[in-house]
Amino acid sequence: MMSDHNSFLNKRRTSLCLHLLVTSAIFLAAIPVQSQEKKETRKSGDQDGVIKVNSNLVNFDVIVKDKKGRPVTDLKAEDFTISENGVRENIEFFDSTLTSGNGTTQPATVSGQPTAPGQPTPRPPNGLPRNIIALVLDGQTTEGANLKHVRDGIEKYIRERISDDDSVALFSISSGLQLLQPFTQDKAKLISAVEKAYGSSSVSKTSEQRGINENIAALRDQLAAGPTGTESITTSAGGSAAAQALIAQHVLEQYIQLRAALSVQQTRPVLAALAAICEGLRPIPVKKTLVMFSQGFVAPQALDWQVQSTIDIANRANVAIYIIDSSGLTGGTPQSGALVPSSALAGISAATSMESRRRAGAGESVFDITRQEGLDRQQDLLYRISDDTGGHFIKNTNDIGGGMERIDAEIRSRYTLAYRSTDPNFDGSFRKVKIEVRRSDTNVLARPGYYAIPPTQIMPLSPEDQKLLGNFAAMQAHSTLPLSLQLNSFRSQPGYYIVPLSFEIPPGAVEFNRKGDTQRLQLDVLGVVRGESEDKILSRLGGHFDVGLTAKQYESILNDKIFYRQDMQLEAGTYTIDLIVKDRLSGKVAARREKLVLPAADSEFSATEAVLSRHVEPLRQPADVGDVLSEGNVQIRPSPSREFHASDNLIIFFKLYNAALARETGKPLVRVTVTLMKDGSPVIRPLDYQLTEPLAEPVPHLTFAKYIKLTGLPTGRYSAMVEARDMVQQRVVKQEAFFVITQ
Repeated sequence: MMSDHNSFLNKRRTSLCLHLLVTSAIFLAAIPVQSQEKKETRKSGDQDGVIKVNSNLVNFDVIVKDKKGRPVTDLKAEDFTISENGVRENIEFFDSTLTSGNGTTQPATVSGQPTAPGQPTPRPPNGLPRNIIALVLDGQTTEGANLKHVRDGIEKYIRERISDDDSVALFSISSGLQLLQPFTQDKAKLISAVEKAYGSSSVSKTSEQRGINENIAALRDQLAAGPTGTESITTSAGGSAAAQALIAQHVLEQYIQLRAALSVQQTRPVLAALAAICEGLRPIPVKKTLVMFSQGFVAPQALDWQVQSTIDIANRANVAIYIIDSSGLTGGTPQSGALVPSSALAGISAATSMESRRRAGAGESVFDITRQEGLDRQQDLLYRISDDTGGHFIKNTNDIGGGMERIDAEIRSRYTLAYRSTDPNFDGSFRKVKIEVRRSDTNVLARPGYYAIPPTQIMPLSPEDQKLLGNFAAMQAHSTLPLSLQLNSFRSQPGYYIVPLSFEIPPGAVEFNRKGDTQRLQLDVLGVVRGESEDKILSRLGGHFDVGLTAKQYESILNDKIFYRQDMQLEAGTYTIDLIVKDRLSGKVAARREKLVLPAADSEFSATEAVLSRHVEPLRQPADVGDVLSEGNVQIRPSPSREFHASDNLIIFFKLYNAALARETGKPLVRVTVTLMKDGSPVIRPLDYQLTEPLAEPVPHLTFAKYIKLTGLPTGRYSAMVEARDMVQQRVVKQEAFFVITQ
């Protein structure tokens, strides 16, 4: 009746799954304070290098060039005018360029004029450097062969261009964001951090993505060519021509699914990292620049909101993002004669996320396919992010140092202007800003405007999102879309949790639109995370999903649930999560509010809430430690509705923390007893298990992952009584998980 988790593979069912991962932890970058002429005595409770600045000023960096394209660096505050939506605004803060020679910051009066001549012009607050530069290595996309160019270019820039006005930090993006060197003016520390980053960088996903694209092209060529006409219509050494074409078509679909999954895996950590860095720099009132080295990535349609959100966060923080193509000097698109890798089906489908596996035809919508294919598709997003934040994208050069010098020239020719908008309403609308110079034959380069987002709101929201949230109470009271929601929490790094949010919708509750051979489903998902007793939004979840299903997928969906999962990383604390799900075709909507309590870590023997599931997905290799719902070679899919058929397996999954170690073996010994109950009585004999093999990552824990066959049990409401006993110290945790068996 029971078996270990490897036997999960005996029971599978196809379902529609939307699976996302977002990191919502925001860090505050600590900028070291420069030495000042007068040293103040620091109070014992002060935190080193922490700067708090509260301001509603709207900041813009501006570059002014003459008709020959040369920077103009001798302008003063009175030479500029600013208007917002056609209304003249008063300049309240002005910072000259770093190459103007005076090195001054000028607070302007309400009339927009600078301080009177002869008055001392102060440095930035708290002795801050005038210029902050964040160097970011995108290890998700940069291949090992190109790292040397990046390393040499960064080191050359640090040695030759960093000055006393600058404070520089080094970040790396792989599976997450790493701070390799905090902001400093110490060139030796920076170069040492660059060397360490070069030596420890992991293999990127770019080469894997390139191989997949080549195989997709080869398979399409094979299918387009069709049968040669020399093979028998019935049989041949490898089967009929029709069978060969069918096999090629299925393999092609699997490759497209894998490509879609890799796009999500590459893009999401990069966008989250850029947003985190910019948000951390937002309170710092100096010139701010982020330079990223990347080979590019493609954002599927589901990530459009996160792309725009990242740009909005950078603009609100007044951080200009420059991007250098780390692939160096490139020729035409790579070609390969290989049809498939040496192991034809190795890695296909099994390691892809559940969302990507079932999106549209063969895993991608038509919009995603156009983003993936064609020249420089991976660099479209680099152009957009850099251009929309006031920076530039530099490509096709092996001279990374030369690219850095071009960026540095712009950094040091930027003026910073700030004003307080005469429109006090933070309505989320886009406001056009026009900056002009009272000097002929000049060209002003600046962002076209900004979104009016409340200063306390960390995560920008579109006007459409704000409208939905404004109607949340009414939608919650009159929800028309049946939805089952589940939140689970698992400890990750000290003080943090991974929180999978998942929900299920009955397929009969939504509307499908048939187009050709596919059935299309359109869902809008919006979730926001707020801190306890706070109005500010810490994180945004969801996206807009346009999903196409083949006839086979559609038939399978009708017998199951529409499933969605998105993971969050949150610090210990108390949160409120609001979720809105809308079926665009029928207009039905669901709104739910949940409270989430994540306790601070302690030494008590404890267990996570049990996840009940009827589905698993095979993995081609052991799961990453960050995938908290995976065990061994399978991934658990929660069943938030807690509805099962008698033909299903009831999978029970949870984790245990702080089990004591036995003196004799040096290992824990935990006995788990599971009893199925109905109407207060057991329906099967209690089942006992022993757990002795702990896992060290991400924090020490034991995993329970077993299943019970429900065959022969009548319909009705049941509960799974779970008791976990630490046999070393005789500590016990108990929990009860309810579920229903239906026809």
